Amino acid sequence: MPLPISNSRHVAVAEGGRTRVVAVADLAAALGVDALIRLHRQDFEGLAGIGRDLVHFNLERTINRAGARYALLPILRPGRRRPGGPEELPVLDPSQSRRGLCTEVRQGVPVAAVTPDLFADSLPAIRDADALAAALVRRYAGLFPDLTPAEIVGRGCAITRLRLDET
Repeated sequence: MPLPISNSRHVAVAEGGRTRVVAVADLAAALGVDALIRLHRQDFEGLAGIGRDLVHFNLERTINRAGARYALLPILRPGRRRPGGPEELPVLDPSQSRRGLCTEVRQGVPVAAVTPDLFADSLPAIRDADALAAALVRRYAGLFPDLTPAEIVGRGCAITRLRLDET
């Protein structure tokens, strides 16, 4: 059975020391894109070390779609799921973003099957299968507290290829 996808309708944003919940569609429209890609702060900072091509990895599957424009935003506080409870929304910083066009999406790829050319366009901290496995565990352990690290990695990954706008 596939894991649940994170809340794609609402997100929390930080504004002037406060946090408020907004519709993802409204935030995307304000940023001039179709949708959002949320990146942990460390991953967002890694964007400075890449060119225009980015390969981004999610756990198991994603709702990203080829042909859509995305804003990549840093997560200030990751979302969480409590066993048996609703998802606690991540808090994003809408004052920082990168934009790009999604050119390809692949779902359910085993971590060991990710090829070197994909790692070459990934974030600087994710250049091999071991680093990808560690990143998936770091990103998703709080969202899936009932899964062990091996179970998280065993779910595989979704691969999103983006062509980032010039900065």
